Amino acid sequence: MENGEEQQAEKKSPASLEGAVDNLRKLLEENLRYTKVVHEFTPKDADKRQKEYHELLKENTEYTKACYAVLEKLQRWVFWQKVFTILKIVLFVVPVVLGIIYLPPLLSKLFQPYLELFQSL
Repeated sequence: MENGEEQQAEKKSPASLEGAVDNLRKLLEENLRYTKVVHEFTPKDADKRQKEYHELLKENTEYTKACYAVLEKLQRWVFWQKVFTILKIVLFVVPVVLGIIYLPPLLSKLFQPYLELFQSL
């Protein structure tokens, strides 16, 4: 039995060694990734990153000011478009309404002699 157990132990040992090596490899890769992350955020780069953030903030502020200027122009343009649209409507509707109100009496006075002429015939 001892021979059988030894053979089984020999068969398991390469597989168990491979598993142990794989586990060790995974742990080392994870440790390496962690070390890289920690190294990326070390204080020695903090000044450089702060300067980059400050420059990005300045650029962002400039772009925001430019967008705000364009937005103001656009708002003025929209306001004047609304004003002129209302003006167009008023210039079209007011004469039509005035015509409906005042033209029938004027037209009846204008056509009255012709109506009398045709009625006499």
